[in-house]
Amino acid sequence: MDRRDFLKCSAVGIAALSMKSLIGCSSRSSSYRGLDATLNFSEALVGMVDTQPVYMWLFEDPLTGPRFPGPVLVAEEGETVYLTLTNLLNEDHAFAIPGVVDSGVIRPGKTKVVSFVAPAAGTYLYFDPLNAPVNRVLGLHGVMEVIPETSTGTPYTSPTAKVASLFADLGTTDEFPGQPWDPARILIWVLHSIDPSWNAMAEEGRAIDPAAFSNNFLPRYFTINGRSGFFSSHDKDTAPSGLVGQPELIRIVNSGMATHSPHLHANHFYVLSVNNVVQDNVLSLDTFTVSPLDRVDLLIPFQRPPDIPAVHPDNPRQLLRLDAAEELTLSFGDVPQSPLNYPMHCHMEMSQTAAGGNYPLGLVTHLTFTGDVDGELFQ
Repeated sequence: MDRRDFLKCSAVGIAALSMKSLIGCSSRSSSYRGLDATLNFSEALVGMVDTQPVYMWLFEDPLTGPRFPGPVLVAEEGETVYLTLTNLLNEDHAFAIPGVVDSGVIRPGKTKVVSFVAPAAGTYLYFDPLNAPVNRVLGLHGVMEVIPETSTGTPYTSPTAKVASLFADLGTTDEFPGQPWDPARILIWVLHSIDPSWNAMAEEGRAIDPAAFSNNFLPRYFTINGRSGFFSSHDKDTAPSGLVGQPELIRIVNSGMATHSPHLHANHFYVLSVNNVVQDNVLSLDTFTVSPLDRVDLLIPFQRPPDIPAVHPDNPRQLLRLDAAEELTLSFGDVPQSPLNYPMHCHMEMSQTAAGGNYPLGLVTHLTFTGDVDGELFQ
């Protein structure tokens, strides 16, 4: 693509491209599943939460256009994956999954086909490794999810004893009433940080020194799956949601330059895997540090939040802690208690802002309980 033509088109297409970035982003519902996929190295103007367009290099699904982050690739452990990669940009680029595949340099206008055997079940980051970390952080990254060849009742082929025990308890014990884990209940969170000044240099075709980039990177936007603030809070592909007793797996990847500490209200989560090392000791926490390039799998058990008034043993719909219910009534009138919404925000406080101070327009989302374990609404 000629850069001048792109900019001319973008002048009338910013809204569409921006909406595409806000709506499309990275989700399993629009992922590639299979042995053969095509990705282009492309470019787009991506709308930030304050409507400012930022130029980005992006991986492109030829059928739907550029995506921020790139399309989710889903493979089954042990199968051979074929990727057709075409560089539509004016610079050298490459595709790599560390320890799995590296395309080598792909010149502008050239196409290369790479193949690899899908590694152990887990969460992987793919990105452009050239001029590291510049090309990755300017937008060329995405997630590959590898699922077990045969079901183990967990996300892993060889879960540790503690992970296997945790999943066996889901839906079968008093601690975890409700349902077993459903493999369809998986969300991916790609955490990213953007300093638009470097993107502007790329847009102008200027060379970027990776050392200067790393030493002077000053993020002004923080995204989760390409969205921030209100948009990430209400994105069905980002915000966990379900009944009490419907556990959900979250695959977190940090593709940016900032360290994050996602903090969840209402439930502690279980840390299952860190950088694809399935944990021997499954910790129950409400905050976990995710450094750049880290991949962390968490399980939200969707246990009844402790601040919901307890119920009468003979009448699940009768509240015992009437003080809390009365407080709600006195404060807000006769309001229903379903759905129950709780925040997920990052404890790295700067990441809660946008454009240098707009709060809370950063890396946030919601956790929503749609009803009780029996499917009924909370009263």
